[in-house]
Amino acid sequence: MRAFFTPNRNRFSLTTLFKPLCCLLAVMTLFLLSGCKKEIDYFTYVSELRSNILLAETEDFSLKIYGVFKEYPYAADGIPHETSNRCEVRLLAVDGAENYRITFRYQDKEYGGDMSYDNVKSEYYFSCTLNISQCASLPCIIEYGDSRVELNALSIVNSSTLSPKKILENVRQENEELFASMTDKYGFTGEIYIRLLFEDACYYYVGVIDRAGKVNAFLVNATTGKIIAQRQP
Repeated sequence: MRAFFTPNRNRFSLTTLFKPLCCLLAVMTLFLLSGCKKEIDYFTYVSELRSNILLAETEDFSLKIYGVFKEYPYAADGIPHETSNRCEVRLLAVDGAENYRITFRYQDKEYGGDMSYDNVKSEYYFSCTLNISQCASLPCIIEYGDSRVELNALSIVNSSTLSPKKILENVRQENEELFASMTDKYGFTGEIYIRLLFEDACYYYVGVIDRAGKVNAFLVNATTGKIIAQRQP
């Protein structure tokens, strides 16, 4: 006796089975693609950063030491280049007729040399390759003629000073349209300067520079992160 199998109409066809699976896969693909959207770290486009300032002062001398990293070649052209750490020293002396030499030790190494005179700022200047972004104090010896003076430069940065990265994020959040207009699928089409300042209190200067060299400048409270002044090109 021949047996025949009658199709069960209650069973799902392959089409009925795969249709919801295809929809699920499509949704998962969109989710994964959205999750892979490129996130821009704007801090990687900082081509000049002054993150520390150390100060010392007497009746005859005013010493300022900056911890910076800068691009090379240095140009505000909206294109970030390779950067390097620098220690920059500025000395204002009552008697500007002397030749000055500075020496200091940091992390068991000695640095120093003759200071050049900056005619524009009427200050003596010295710089070297050194990262002092985390330096809290820096004892220095200033020699001139047969004399010498010891100065201990102290950092203005303390626990209430916001980090440069936090400051930049605050500026970005307050100026989303500006940053969006300078961002494409390849990244940020500009460069950023961040400079710690001190005038009786701590501030940050943030400069956002486009490829035409135009600068959107912001003055930011270093403690609150609030923008207190800005200038557009």
